[in-house]
Amino acid sequence: MRRYCIIGAGACGLPVVKNFADRGIAFDCFEAEGDVGGIWNPRSPHTVYASTFLNSSQRLSRYPRFRFAEGLPHYLSRAQAFDYLRSYAETFGLYDRISFNTRVVSAQHIDGRWHVSIDGETKPRIYDGLVIANGHHWQPSLPTYPGKFDGEILHSHDVKSKEQLSGKRVLVVGAGNSAVDILDDAALDGARAVHAMRRSYYFFPKMVFGKPTDVIIDLMSRWPLPRAVMRGLYRLGLQVIVGPHSRYDLPAPDHKLFEAHPTACTTYLDHLVHGRIAVKPGIERLAGKIVHFADGSEEEIDLIVYATGFKVSFPFMDESYILDQEGNSKLFIHTFHRELDDLFVAGLFEPAEGGVWQLADYQARVIAHFILACDDDPKRADWFRRLKATAKPNLGHGIPYKPTAWHRLEVQHYRFRRYLRWLLKKFDANDRDAPTFTASAVKSATGARRDDLELAS
Repeated sequence: MRRYCIIGAGACGLPVVKNFADRGIAFDCFEAEGDVGGIWNPRSPHTVYASTFLNSSQRLSRYPRFRFAEGLPHYLSRAQAFDYLRSYAETFGLYDRISFNTRVVSAQHIDGRWHVSIDGETKPRIYDGLVIANGHHWQPSLPTYPGKFDGEILHSHDVKSKEQLSGKRVLVVGAGNSAVDILDDAALDGARAVHAMRRSYYFFPKMVFGKPTDVIIDLMSRWPLPRAVMRGLYRLGLQVIVGPHSRYDLPAPDHKLFEAHPTACTTYLDHLVHGRIAVKPGIERLAGKIVHFADGSEEEIDLIVYATGFKVSFPFMDESYILDQEGNSKLFIHTFHRELDDLFVAGLFEPAEGGVWQLADYQARVIAHFILACDDDPKRADWFRRLKATAKPNLGHGIPYKPTAWHRLEVQHYRFRRYLRWLLKKFDANDRDAPTFTASAVKSATGARRDDLELAS
């Protein structure tokens, strides 16, 4: 029996473990930390900011076969997200299938097999295939500016709680979801909150007409309208609900809607209209504790937080298997190596609307079906080999994304989900999103958790 190595038991590695276990695919899963959850594990050095909430709502976040517990909000906190992932692992018996506190230091493709070296072991383990789910939100990307700053500098990766901001004049650089989350606490607990952006972005409220915004976008994506018409409707809706940037003293974006990743926020715009956040253009230079901006203004700052994203990194292997020289994914649908049948990556994508976990479950199922087809269904396996070698489906909004590092892995949730489900249907028409389990454990205010889980009717 062929055996596979799975690297990582975060939110994208867990559905791979479950689907392989369900289908009898032999594997070993190695997780560097002491628990599941990846960046949602509060004990991980790469855990997200304590005040972080999911950017996608329950409907687009949850695994298709595992509902959230009753009583949870539309957007889960870090603690609630971690609780959900632990419940998922417990419900399906995944803890016993994962080797924790076990770090992979090397993976080499030699003579058609993967030689995987584990920290502390003298000999590599040999596998027939490799599934990488190490995530891509853990190695900070830091900008450089002329001059020297005498205050404190952190990347958003290293900001773990609002106590690090308390009483300080905080400058946050960047305009993504991490930036607005940190600005929220800086505006309330810091001495001053300043926001620097080289370019402005579109800021979406998290709720529209009493429903999560991503749910509205997902439902509208199913309408049989040209994508140009859909974008027009989104622009109109944004103008009605949010209004022009000038009303918030924000510069207008230098791109069309969906050419760049929009930022999901609600409190950020509220802070702007109440004067709790000062908006500045890009940084020109640093001088002691004075930060000079491109418009000629300056601010005295105690702490700079660079919310400037992350580098995609696979430190244990030759990255050219996965990325080209510019850092773009070379994989078919960000998942399958185009020539090799034994290399897969889970979670290497960025949905504009969020909802990575749900898409990772569909990814895991397609990976499992292809592995099984290679053994039992050569006709389907050959069809898929031809497809993954050359196909380049348009999984975005139908408009080219700006050529920045932020958009190299961008997908549109509905189109990516629909394509993955189409692949599942081609492999096995009986692969449905049932039975559905529900985590009945609701996190208390203290973080305690009940472990009872029940099969939903």
